[in-house]
Amino acid sequence: MLNITRFPGRPSNVSNFFREIENLFFFIRFELNFTSIMNVNVLRVLVAILCLVGSVGYGQAMIYAIGKFLRVPNTLMWLGLGAASYILLYLSYFSRREKFWSVFEHELTHALFAILFFRKVHAFEVKRGAGGSVKIDSNNFIVGLSPYFFPLLAVPIVLIKPSFSFQHQAVFNGLLGYTLMFHLVHLVKEFHPQQPDIKKHGMLFSIVVLLFFNLFFIGLAIASLGGNWNDMSYFLRLGYYESILFVKKTWHIFYQQSVGKYT
Repeated sequence: MLNITRFPGRPSNVSNFFREIENLFFFIRFELNFTSIMNVNVLRVLVAILCLVGSVGYGQAMIYAIGKFLRVPNTLMWLGLGAASYILLYLSYFSRREKFWSVFEHELTHALFAILFFRKVHAFEVKRGAGGSVKIDSNNFIVGLSPYFFPLLAVPIVLIKPSFSFQHQAVFNGLLGYTLMFHLVHLVKEFHPQQPDIKKHGMLFSIVVLLFFNLFFIGLAIASLGGNWNDMSYFLRLGYYESILFVKKTWHIFYQQSVGKYT
């Protein structure tokens, strides 16, 4: 409450009046900032819970996809050959000379997700030996963490594979293994506590988000090994159903432990 005291025969104290106004606005600004922080924290908790649930569902769906293709050894063989070829090239050559292209892919992923979320990209810069940067209007955790969960080079292969005949699938599976290993190697290299993207969004929150999205995209890539949309569609549906089933089972256990014994 704002009180302005007026003394008889004396003018009001203008400086005190404006000081009170300033204090009032400071209090309002503090309340709004506190509310915004609380809203952000609540949103982060909800996102983390959804990602944990999704990790269980899509983790099981990925295990199913791997098990399915274990019965078709040639399919996994080409995927493994592609992955092994990248590891050999990385150890013998790329580890010393590939940094420019890995940084380029990293910053390009930031930029693409910024555009996806209707953010304006003001600058895109990658220099040999000097790293890179992307300047955008604003950021969110999806844009900030996208290079660590989105296999940019693998996703186009996943999308075009079903358009080609069975005879060409071995080549695409080899390329898929190569690009997925590129993603995983640089995920391991770039994900650390001092990474600015990770520091900004928090280590624990980043781990939870990256776990879900990596299971989702890598699982989808594995489901695409057969070269048809049905396998990928089944992976998406199975992951969703397994997530819902996990929630129902967890709620049932919670209800039985905390509520059921009192009824």
